[in-house]
Amino acid sequence: MAKPKASKSTGTAVAKTAKASEGALTKKGANDTPYHLDPAQVERAATALVKNMKEHAKTTEENTDKKNLAADEDEPEQDDAPIFLNLITKQHIKNQHRLKPSKITVPHSTLGNDVRICLFTVDPQRQYKDVVADDAFPEESRKKIGRVIGLDKLKKKYKTYESKRQLVAEYDVFLADDRVVNELPQLLGKVFNANKTKRPIPVELAPQLPKDKDGKRKRAVRKPQDFAKEIEKALNSAYVHLSPSATTSIRIGKLSQTPKQLTENIEAVVTALANKFVPQGWKNIRAIHVKGPNTVALPVWLADELWADQAQVLDQPRIIPGKDGAPRQISDKKRKWIEWEEELLDDDELAEKRARTKKNRDKKLKALEVPKDTESISKETRKKLKRDALKSVQLPIIAG
Repeated sequence: MAKPKASKSTGTAVAKTAKASEGALTKKGANDTPYHLDPAQVERAATALVKNMKEHAKTTEENTDKKNLAADEDEPEQDDAPIFLNLITKQHIKNQHRLKPSKITVPHSTLGNDVRICLFTVDPQRQYKDVVADDAFPEESRKKIGRVIGLDKLKKKYKTYESKRQLVAEYDVFLADDRVVNELPQLLGKVFNANKTKRPIPVELAPQLPKDKDGKRKRAVRKPQDFAKEIEKALNSAYVHLSPSATTSIRIGKLSQTPKQLTENIEAVVTALANKFVPQGWKNIRAIHVKGPNTVALPVWLADELWADQAQVLDQPRIIPGKDGAPRQISDKKRKWIEWEEELLDDDELAEKRARTKKNRDKKLKALEVPKDTESISKETRKKLKRDALKSVQLPIIAG
């Protein structure tokens, strides 16, 4: 099913929000630094986004007379659509793409309290079912867990595409033991991997114990109370999937939440990102936006500078020496390509690359001067000398 286009009113909301906060997205605070969020700007952006998304959902419902049979049952409802925070950095974040996301605790759950949970565990699954059925397990948390599935049962019972599609539509949230998260993408297939809102969330159901005498570590299933706390912690967290790129999208709320709740979640997520996940912190953050699934992004914070390090700023265009040692003019396309390549490198790699380039440049310039020692002559020069020498020698003709 094709996704609906962003409504025109979203653009109006963006214009109004930008106009109201023009020149104020990076205001300096009491600590004389622009590297902090303006709560008023965050709440304005959240209010405009929620208002527009609700109006768009209402308009879509009024204009739809017939039920869309092609709509996916596992897609979120229009009145409770997810809201995302887009983080744009100045330099690409160099981090290996991992299937286990990092957690950021938020004041208000991004998933909700009235959810149906499916739990994927290691085998045997019976020990985890017994923990959930234990009298010490909180009744409120037990009501949320609808099914516990082990890997063997998942492989045997959910082989077909239709069975997986039915499973993903039956539950709101999927939790997975952190020991099986890496195996689930292949077992669950495209149905789960393509749906970002239903991807399994890792939980630590059996933490590692201290090493024994042999230096080995074992795991023990959590007690019922700790088991329930781990599940509630997973429901009250935002998840960061960092990959080597300059843009990261994080789910920070849903449409049914108030702008005040969204503002508090945004502040908690941004603080954690700047202090823990983004290298160089605020200095490496270029922009922060909030958006819905089908809306344009509303600005929350914009940086004044486009660079993370003052040393990276050149007073004049970069000059690369040519073969004769004179500056070689390069095209703008080539220069932009070189700059983009260097943006992908961290500080140490960039310094190493530039040192290697300087070494190669000095070596080429030195090779231009023909040394007196013939052993140091280049291969092309040696061949030329040899040809000239052979031409000067008159060989006698030997008659047969």
